[in-house]
Amino acid sequence: MARYVEYANRQEWLASRQNTLGASEVASAMGQGYVSQLDLWKEKTGRIPHNDLSGNKRVVYGTFAEAPLRELFSLQFHDIYEVEWHPYRVYHNDKYDYLTATLDGELTRKADGKHGILEVKTAWIMSKRDLDKWENNSIPQNYYVQICEQLGTTDFDFVVLFAQLLLPDNKSEIRPYFIERNEVENDIAYVEEQAIKFWQYVTSDKQPPVTLEL
Repeated sequence: MARYVEYANRQEWLASRQNTLGASEVASAMGQGYVSQLDLWKEKTGRIPHNDLSGNKRVVYGTFAEAPLRELFSLQFHDIYEVEWHPYRVYHNDKYDYLTATLDGELTRKADGKHGILEVKTAWIMSKRDLDKWENNSIPQNYYVQICEQLGTTDFDFVVLFAQLLLPDNKSEIRPYFIERNEVENDIAYVEEQAIKFWQYVTSDKQPPVTLEL
């Protein structure tokens, strides 16, 4: 099992993130996140402050929804998984210490004792294109990248992504998505490779190349 650090409070946990690349940031490091690759590089090299989204209404909703969704998951799947939550536990990749993951929940599968990750998401569905990203047992690419980094960092065996999809008519759906590590080993390796490549730009203080989209 990967090494982890248990911080005492949110302030210490936030301070620890400056010199690491967390699972939620790796999609941006690969140019697929909400923050651009360049802006993330500027944040990590201290050129600009961290992008504070704590006042964003959707971020606030997602933050407050996490606990009840985790409780709902625990209730719904109580006969399949044991669920733990350690809010300020940060896992570090055993080879690349700067690659980290903070989990929404830790799972133990009762049938075989294997350890897994619970990832909780809230997503606003504003178009058919948004919904298509969640169909046929698929998830949006940025979330998939995050999950691959979490698996690579923790060395756990599986992930359950538990997502609330909020629809335009004020209805919502809650869907579980199940991913086994042995099915995505190649993607885990690719994501790790790209995360390492980005971090080399940070440590060398050299700006990553900017890709222009027309």
